[in-house]
Amino acid sequence: MTLGSLSDLLSAHYGYGYHHGWTDWLGHTIASGIIHALIYSFIFRLMHHLTLGQAGLLVLAVLVVMFLLAHAGDRRRW
Repeated sequence: MTLGSLSDLLSAHYGYGYHHGWTDWLGHTIASGIIHALIYSFIFRLMHHLTLGQAGLLVLAVLVVMFLLAHAGDRRRW
């Protein structure tokens, strides 16, 4: 058993043959966290001014839109 090179030690290998360095993963994780924080901040500021009933209707409307978008390309008829 031999030790690999430093680049092998600092790489994340995946079963489908793709790999990237840990710094790429860390950068992606930090950027993703910042983007999610901005999105959640906007949502919480919006919902802070809504009543419970309005917030419930908003959540229901968002779920309906997401369902319709997910099935927009689906040509099957039930």
